[in-house]
Amino acid sequence: MSGSTESRQECQIAEILQFSCEVQPKGRGFQQIHCFPVPRLLMLCQGHPAVEITRVVKMDPATGEVNVPPDILQRLPKAKEWKHATRSRS
Repeated sequence: MSGSTESRQECQIAEILQFSCEVQPKGRGFQQIHCFPVPRLLMLCQGHPAVEITRVVKMDPATGEVNVPPDILQRLPKAKEWKHATRSRS
């Protein structure tokens, strides 16, 4: 993403809601599953891979209002399309 040629107006914010679940013993061999929502925010800019921005924006959990910093495009990591991703070898 180039910050100088692309503006935030050309990008959209999308939210996905994932769940993290834990299995807890309930007694007598029964188990209970507890799931907790984990909201994720993505910035979608035309011609570029989606980038998760959850950690760089401020979100009000009560209202769902998202405050996106004006310099977001400069703060985001460089993203790669999946076809260009390589596996690191340890």
